Amino acid sequence: MTATPLPGRDEAMLEAASWKIRLNEAPDDEALAAACAAWRARSVLHEAAWRRVEKAWGVAGGLAGENMPAGEAVSSAGRQRPGRGGRWLRRTALGVAASVLVGAFGLRAPDLVLRLRADYVTGAGETRTLALPDGSTVILGPRSAIALHYAGRERAVALLEGEAFFTVVHDAAHGFSVTAARAVVRDIGTAFDVRLAGAGVAVAVKEGMVGISWPGRGGLVRLASGQQWAVDGASGREQRGEVDPAGVGAWASGHLVLDGMTLADAVRTLGRYYAGTVLTHGLERDRVPMGGVYDLHRPKEALEAISALHGGRVVSLPAGLLLVLPGPGAG
Repeated sequence: MTATPLPGRDEAMLEAASWKIRLNEAPDDEALAAACAAWRARSVLHEAAWRRVEKAWGVAGGLAGENMPAGEAVSSAGRQRPGRGGRWLRRTALGVAASVLVGAFGLRAPDLVLRLRADYVTGAGETRTLALPDGSTVILGPRSAIALHYAGRERAVALLEGEAFFTVVHDAAHGFSVTAARAVVRDIGTAFDVRLAGAGVAVAVKEGMVGISWPGRGGLVRLASGQQWAVDGASGREQRGEVDPAGVGAWASGHLVLDGMTLADAVRTLGRYYAGTVLTHGLERDRVPMGGVYDLHRPKEALEAISALHGGRVVSLPAGLLLVLPGPGAG
């Protein structure tokens, strides 16, 4: 990400890169081309992102041509030879393009502003257990960040990115709260998990009880052990359900328990454990709740498994890129 990203620009760049790679894989797919054209026409931001990706791809193609082995690029008639030369050209262009996308657009670069705001940050696949000043503990998930605000009678933590599991020492004289996006989770002596899920927030309780406030909502959401709640930041739509308390925070021991999580959120969560960059587009339309337990030490295999279950697939690209393609009809 850039240090001062424009609203929606990072997401548009990822989507544009995904469209370009998918079209490169299937240049004769008219339906795919039409869907891409519709996406570009939907927003000025989309069109601008597409042009930047096109420019990068053009540079990559030129570099690939310059570095192509002599005698393998074209025939005497000026057309590309079939076989090894064509395959080499495609692999080289794709590799350079992927590198350009990662390097020029910062798909994996640290967010400087986030790091300046945070007290603790983790990298891909890294979890970290922290002892808070009051004796409470937090396990910080991969690619996650928190900031501490302990002052006066308030113990406050801001989840800036990713996921964190809290075990709180109850103190009636000093409240404990976690802010994630616009949600404020207040503890009543408990162990609970908070996750930033795209534009929304998800909370699950292992022990005890929490109260959650959300702007525009009348009254608190109260959750007890074995309950979970999620809200979509864009639409304000809420979902509430039951969860096995033993599965709450299981990711801290290397296992992702999917219990009602959507495909898009599952891919986003697994992407934090993958050392490279995961590109997706269109997965948010799959709203079928997912289940199962996956090994977080093998995030690529887990991504392949959940994608296959939904009729999609994972394409491995150079520069550590993984492209998760949706199933038929996802668009």
